[in-house]
Amino acid sequence: MTGPHTDTDATEINFLKQEFNRFRAELAGMKTKLSANPAEALEHFNTYLHSEEVAARLAALEHQLESFGGKAKDAGKGAVSRLEKEVAERPVTSVAIAFGIGLLAANLLRHR
Repeated sequence: MTGPHTDTDATEINFLKQEFNRFRAELAGMKTKLSANPAEALEHFNTYLHSEEVAARLAALEHQLESFGGKAKDAGKGAVSRLEKEVAERPVTSVAIAFGIGLLAANLLRHR
């Protein structure tokens, strides 16, 4: 069950990394131009920022981030649902585990 989601998530993360790296490279090019001729570089940069290409790429990134956020939210809801089911099926075991985790956390925090 986690295989296809993991592959899709990894693909989306790779897409986002590629887009950010592309933006980074383009901004590095702008930096080079800016140091040579500031007025011309600023004009090119302004034109680039207001181009439809940037708007389309930003819209695609926004859509990907919203999609990824939705999937993360759904995965969180699924995990909470499974946890609630496990606790309902095994309440004594759940309390014992929670108690043990509490003791472990208290020990770890006490030594700091």
